[in-house]
Amino acid sequence: MRDQRYLSLVVIGGGFVGQLVQWAIPSVRLLDWRKTAPANHLETRVGPQYLWEPIPGVESYSFEVETLVDGAPPTPDSILAYKRKIGKEKDGGDWGLQFQHLSIGYHSQLPVPRVEYNRHVNGVDLSGHQLYMMDGATIEYDVLISTIPLDAFLRLCLIPPLVYTPWMQDRIYLRTEELNGSYAGMRLNYISDPKSRWYRETLSANKMFYETLHQAPDVKPLPLGKIHPHPQNEDVLRSLKVFDTFCFGRFATWRPDELAHETWQHIQAWKGTL
Repeated sequence: MRDQRYLSLVVIGGGFVGQLVQWAIPSVRLLDWRKTAPANHLETRVGPQYLWEPIPGVESYSFEVETLVDGAPPTPDSILAYKRKIGKEKDGGDWGLQFQHLSIGYHSQLPVPRVEYNRHVNGVDLSGHQLYMMDGATIEYDVLISTIPLDAFLRLCLIPPLVYTPWMQDRIYLRTEELNGSYAGMRLNYISDPKSRWYRETLSANKMFYETLHQAPDVKPLPLGKIHPHPQNEDVLRSLKVFDTFCFGRFATWRPDELAHETWQHIQAWKGTL
């Protein structure tokens, strides 16, 4: 096992998953292409997003989560109808776990991260262990961690692993509606009706969030969409490890069903191998 204190560990991506890596290993550098920190960089309960398990060691609180399909408790038939609507009826995953009628969600308050903003990576030399930055600088590292989407990371690699199948994802668009009152818990309603442009409505705090896969004047696109399984993602991840490069998070590993607490478990397990 190498002493982490003497390793140069660099993370591409200063968002939530990058912050999890820094919580596990405080010495890592977080590089983020954004010019300044986003307003909600410490928030793990944003719209329909929440944690299924709290992050150990930090202040957390729980709240009730109610999951519905078409306004009623989920059934195998209604779940399948919803999956058909969004084109993921053949995808794997534990649908029963995802569509629990009543469950508990968590928000964990991570410490303020040390993120180097306006640090735009323009190229990755995997064999040379170097990052080429947009401003012309070069950053050397011993271990590289990527938390950005796997397809985007591979485009940065000067000599990427060979991939023969396109990386598929569906763009998500969001509309937010302010409410007068405030809801202590969270209620998610999945909509299976193909005639409805919305596929999910989420009531959280004092807002209602509407999500759709269809562009329209009253919605805004989200940075990341619904990813579909890829036949080579695990092979690509294994090949990157040969170059001391590791990926964490649903989009970075291209695992559509990975949850935040599972990402944390992967980070912890990896930390023990350094």
